[in-house]
Amino acid sequence: MTVIAITHAAEELSRFFHPFDLDRLHAAADVRVLGSNHAGLVLPHLADVDILLGSWGMPKLDTALLAAAPRLRAVCYAAGSVKGFVTPESYARNVLITTAVHANAVPVAQVTVALITLINKAWFTCLNLARRKGLEGRQEARHSAHPGNYRSTVVGIVGFGAIGRLVVAGCRALGLSVIVYDPYADPAAIRAAGAESVSMLDCARRCHVFSLHAPNIPACHSMINAEVFAALPDGATFINTARGALVDEAALIRELETGRISAHLDVTHPEPPPADSPFWRLPNCFITPHRAGSTSSEVQRMGELAIDECLAVIHGLAPRFPVSEKMLETMA
Repeated sequence: MTVIAITHAAEELSRFFHPFDLDRLHAAADVRVLGSNHAGLVLPHLADVDILLGSWGMPKLDTALLAAAPRLRAVCYAAGSVKGFVTPESYARNVLITTAVHANAVPVAQVTVALITLINKAWFTCLNLARRKGLEGRQEARHSAHPGNYRSTVVGIVGFGAIGRLVVAGCRALGLSVIVYDPYADPAAIRAAGAESVSMLDCARRCHVFSLHAPNIPACHSMINAEVFAALPDGATFINTARGALVDEAALIRELETGRISAHLDVTHPEPPPADSPFWRLPNCFITPHRAGSTSSEVQRMGELAIDECLAVIHGLAPRFPVSEKMLETMA
């Protein structure tokens, strides 16, 4: 029988895996809970392990671990980025790596589409006015200009990966027009999703909401710069649920200080911003604590997908979301 080792303590299992999904796994394999994800503690227990299953904190697949696990043929990861634990040695050994990045994309996309919906209704402007001016602010907010959520309102998406695709689908379901910048994506795939493939500056110039979903790789660092922010039309809103390192934050602060645009930042660089950062005091900047990704019960969605991948491996089926060494070049 296939041996699956879970790299977590027993008391943590319910955080990552729903009991129903664990029952599915127990029915198909010999499931062992290693009690830790610390490499020094788990190495003695890997001699007959075929599959490693775990989430954040997966031990690195270095030479020592691979030597301790001669039967290891797959690592099914119940979270997003695998870069923290995969190694050239693991790929040379042909260890299959799978990711739950597509499950983690769901709550990020949900939050983003919710923000876009509210931004297009001037929801946050209304809240600020009511908080500052009371009844007078409420009356002012009732008559404030806003684009609404239908047809002519344009949303600009940077990045057409797992999250960006879901955001495009959500926006299209609302009846919004969507334009996308992604130099790695097939324009035909973007068109098939109901969006238009455009350049970065065209994306910025034409949108009312500009949402960032690019991967945190060196080629993307500071890609949203002063030129891009200057291209945004008056009244536009920038959303960042990706990573702060992708943004020239000094340029963003300068643009926000003009009052010309707004920003919703779930991530910054560093994170959180320093106590004296203008992000905290600017009324047109909304900071949230890296909340868009999987939290609370949503973490179990990633666990469900990882267990699905384990079962596929056990039954000799192709996994849905394998990660090749080549893919790492353009993945977060």
